[in-house]
Amino acid sequence: MPSRPPADTSLRRQVYGWLRDALTAGRFTPGQKLSFRFVAGEVGVSLTPVREAIRLLVAEGAFEMQPNRSVRVPLMTRDKVLELRDIRLAVEGLAVEKAAKRATREQVARLRRIASELLEARNRGDFAADRQKIREFHFALYAIAGLPTLQRVIEGLWLQTGPYLNLLYPDFVASPRGPERRLRLIRAVQAHDAATARREIVADIGGALTYVAGLADAAGMIAPARPVETRRRRRPPSSPSGEAVFP
Repeated sequence: MPSRPPADTSLRRQVYGWLRDALTAGRFTPGQKLSFRFVAGEVGVSLTPVREAIRLLVAEGAFEMQPNRSVRVPLMTRDKVLELRDIRLAVEGLAVEKAAKRATREQVARLRRIASELLEARNRGDFAADRQKIREFHFALYAIAGLPTLQRVIEGLWLQTGPYLNLLYPDFVASPRGPERRLRLIRAVQAHDAATARREIVADIGGALTYVAGLADAAGMIAPARPVETRRRRRPPSSPSGEAVFP
C-alpha cells in the first residue's frame, strides 16, 4: 500500500494541534457539536486531514463521534470529573514539584508576565483570553520540569477537562482564593520550595474540579456550560507587600 504524501501528514498534524489547543483552552463547551466542515473552515484545510485528526482525538476520549460527519465534546458525570481530578492532582503535582527545583529567574519572570496578562484579561471581562492564559500559565510551569513524557500525560488529561473550564465562569473565578494561591505558587517556584509549590497547585486544581463536580444534577450528570456574559470586573487588591495579586 502506498504511503500518504508528506503534505497530508503535515495537514493532519496542523488540524490535530489546533483542536488540542482549542480543547485544552476551553474554546469548546461540554456537549457542543462540531461538524467536520466547521473545523475544515476554521483551519483552512480539506475534509481529509480533519477526518484523520478527529479520529485520533475520538480514540483519546476528547470527542465522541456523531452522525452526519460531526463530533461532540463529551458530557461528564460527577464520578468521571472526580476521577480525572485525582489523576491530575498526582501528575501535575509531580510536574510542579520538579519545576520548582530547577526554575530559572527567566522562567519565573515568564510566569509572572503570563499571570499579569491573565489579570488584564479578567479585568476587562475577556473570558476567552482568560481561559487561554490559564492554559498558557499551567503549561509554561509544567515545561520547566523538563519531563516531556509527563507533559504529554498532562496534555491528555486536559483534553478531557479543558471544556469544563467554561463552568468556572463567572462565579468560581470571582473567589479571592484564586489570586492569593497563584501568587503563593509563583513565590514558591522562585524560592525553589517544591513542597509548597506542589501544595498550591494541588489546591488550585482540586478546588476547580471539585467545584465542577458539585454542579452535577441528581443523576450525577454535569450540564453543558451556559453562555457567559462579558462584563468588567474590579481589579483585585494588592498584597500586603505591594505586589499585584495574580488570579
